[in-house]
Amino acid sequence: MSETDPLIRYELKMTYAQTWLQEVQSWILGHPMAFVTAYPPRWVNSIYFDTPDLDSFNDHLAGVPERRKLRFRWYGENLRLARGQMEIKNKSERASWKVVQSIDHEFDLETMEWSQIMDGLRQQSSGMIQELLSVVRPTLLDVYWREYYVSSDGLVRLTLDSDLRAYDERFASQPNLWFRQPLEETVILELKGDVTLARVLADILAHFPNRVERRSKYVDALEKILGF
Repeated sequence: MSETDPLIRYELKMTYAQTWLQEVQSWILGHPMAFVTAYPPRWVNSIYFDTPDLDSFNDHLAGVPERRKLRFRWYGENLRLARGQMEIKNKSERASWKVVQSIDHEFDLETMEWSQIMDGLRQQSSGMIQELLSVVRPTLLDVYWREYYVSSDGLVRLTLDSDLRAYDERFASQPNLWFRQPLEETVILELKGDVTLARVLADILAHFPNRVERRSKYVDALEKILGF
């Protein structure tokens, strides 16, 4: 078990229709900041946890300035076998930081009960993450394909998420890996960096024809499930 020190970063998101994917990719590669591929693309899988009253979800809807989300994240196309890390994603306006703990255990989501998985996560975690796991329950499994880019000067990172999928976990005794929720087909572009991002923001956005939005994949999917 290990925990990383929080690193404050700034994030900005823009959303496009899925049909614009190739065009958005062209904008990225043709941008004056000379974005290049930083890592190979991969599937990102996250189990989000929330209280029975959905406090995290409602804080986002209410526009609470300081809020947080708790999730278990792993990578790869195999949804059944999950080995990854617990994360608290903290947000204050456009600044964000994460507290991360690696989980040295593999969970078989196809055969295990949620109660077993939650017990395992609590045993493998500590501190604030362990405390939060005692009062939350699994709410949503979120899956998407992520591309990674970085500017030539290394100051700005960019991710492009597509093929978004969501699975409602609120009332299941075992993980739901099969019944996907119908989601709006979108592509999410996210810019990430330190305070430098604020200084070059105008130049970056001038080449992406869409407005900056306050978006959360967790909240967007849950809104759809709840019929908001």
